[in-house]
Amino acid sequence: MIRNIKYRIRKDDPTGFEDAIRLVEQYPEDPHAWDTVAYAHEARKDYPAAIAAISRAIELNPKDPALFFDRGEYALQTGDHERAVADFGQGLILCDEPRWEYLREVLHFLRAEAFVHLGKKAEALADLSHVRDDYRFWTTELRSKADLLVMCGESVPPPKEQEQEEEPPVTSPVMSETPDEEEAALAKELGEAGLAAVDAALLKQVIYRYQKAARVIVDALDFGRYPLDDTHVRLFARRLIALAESGAIVARGNLLNPRRSEVGLPEKP
Repeated sequence: MIRNIKYRIRKDDPTGFEDAIRLVEQYPEDPHAWDTVAYAHEARKDYPAAIAAISRAIELNPKDPALFFDRGEYALQTGDHERAVADFGQGLILCDEPRWEYLREVLHFLRAEAFVHLGKKAEALADLSHVRDDYRFWTTELRSKADLLVMCGESVPPPKEQEQEEEPPVTSPVMSETPDEEEAALAKELGEAGLAAVDAALLKQVIYRYQKAARVIVDALDFGRYPLDDTHVRLFARRLIALAESGAIVARGNLLNPRRSEVGLPEKP
C-alpha cells in the first residue's frame, strides 16, 4: 500500500497525498504511516510539515536511523543546520547496528555539509575523512566530496588516472549471461518502446556515483510500477548492463550480480 501511495506522490497524483493523510488517520500509531506523510509533504517542498510528520514517526520508533536521516535532510533544506547536525549525529549513533551500516557514509557526508554552513570546518573535515573520494549526493544541490573540501578551504588535487585492473571471469549466482525463456518472453512482450521505458526508469534512479545496482533496479521497478519478481529483476539488470556497455552510465563490480556492483552517472567533462 505504501509503495503505491509513494509512487502516486512521485507522479504528482493528488490521490497519493490524500491517501497518505488517510493512512495516518487510520494508523496514527504506525511510524511508517507518518513517514509516508512526511514523504508527501517533502514532495510539495513543505519542509516544516515534513519535519512535523517525521518527528512523530521518530517518537514512535526512536531506534530507526533512517528517520533521523530524513529529518536531518529536511532541516538542511530549511537552513536549520544545528538541527541537521544533531539528527545526522543521532543517525550515526544508531548505525552501530550492522543492518544500518549502509547509511553511515551518507550521514557523515550530509553532516559535513551542515558543519560547513555553521563555519565548523574542522568538524566537517573529520566527517569527510569517512567518505570516499568520488562520493556524490544531493544535499541542497548535487555535491561531491571535492565540493565540500573546497568549501572548507582545502585544495583538491586533480583525480589520478587509475590503471585499468583486469577483471576476473564474470560468474554470478544471480543471473546467467544469456536470457532464459521467461526473460526473453518478457522482453518480447514489452517491445522496443517498453524496453526504452525500462531504460528511462533505470536512468532516472542513477543520480550519483556510486550506488548499489540492486537499489537502482528495485527503485526503477517501483518508479515504473513493474512487478517485483525474479524475471523483471533479471531483465532490468540486463538493461543496466547494456546502459553501462553503451557508456550511458559507469559501473564497477560484476554487473551480472547487482548485489555486488555499483553504478553511477559519468563524470561531466
